[in-house]
Amino acid sequence: MLSKARANVPNVDFSLADLSTWTPDPEDELLFSNAVFHWLPDNVGHMARLLNAARPGAVLALQMPDNYLEPSHVAMRETAAAGPWKDILEPLKPALDPLQSPTEIYNRLHAICTPGGLDVWHTFYSHVLDGPEQIVEWVKGSGLRPFIDPLEKGMREEFLRKYTDRIAEVYPRLADGKVLLRYPRLFIIAERK
Repeated sequence: MLSKARANVPNVDFSLADLSTWTPDPEDELLFSNAVFHWLPDNVGHMARLLNAARPGAVLALQMPDNYLEPSHVAMRETAAAGPWKDILEPLKPALDPLQSPTEIYNRLHAICTPGGLDVWHTFYSHVLDGPEQIVEWVKGSGLRPFIDPLEKGMREEFLRKYTDRIAEVYPRLADGKVLLRYPRLFIIAERK
């Protein structure tokens, strides 16, 4: 992904780093993140840390999924707690923590932002998919990974069968037989004071 970005936009510096310890260069003007902060514990603390380390006027712009309470993610936790994999998954705590509310995020970041330089909002995307299997495929590349990666092949396949059955229960078919996956995203734009 980074090599493609560098090839397409050669005059911009793209860095690969561990976000939990990375600090921006004092000359950085824009810190952009796509679907990363939700993987970090105390993600708003990391946003504040990055903003505090950035130069005045620098902007942190990010988006991340906010789907902890969506049926797709509730079903992950329910499936994990109800099968023979429970003893494997429970100590690993594969579920991400819920995100802080926009109010909590605003209250934690506003003091380090310019007046009027902090925007926090949700957008809800609705994806029409052919059926429950497509929802499973959708989340298999991200939120479902921590649940299925620790399992051996046979157990992983059984988990996916049970999870797909649960998805079929919580996502009713539309008039044309398809299903609607609601996918909330949280956006933040913060300008350093």
